[in-house]
Amino acid sequence: MDVFVWGAADTERAVRVLQALRRFDVLDGPLGSADLFGIRDGVLVEVRHSDPGGLLVRFTDGRRPGQSAIVARAFLWVITRDAAVEEAMLVGPGAEPLRFRDGRIQRLTPENSERCPDD
Repeated sequence: MDVFVWGAADTERAVRVLQALRRFDVLDGPLGSADLFGIRDGVLVEVRHSDPGGLLVRFTDGRRPGQSAIVARAFLWVITRDAAVEEAMLVGPGAEPLRFRDGRIQRLTPENSERCPDD
């Protein structure tokens, strides 16, 4: 599950949002292309900058299948409450694609997916 965030999003803000939802069991970084990675609630979380001018937060299931989708949706909901976030998308296998834009979270459709990253 991937959440892309554009606007005034950065690694520190993403970590604060994730910590507010539930504390990390393990938190470390940077490693390779990741600015930070951690494990919380059995989900591997990777945070890194994504061009152009965005942030990628990747959620990968660990011990409980489907948990990454729950964590990713919660993250999308909370991070978009910040007025500085211009746009955000949740994409990935097994999840309903969502897009935040103009103050609303909506289903991602072919008509409104022009900024969708190819990952």
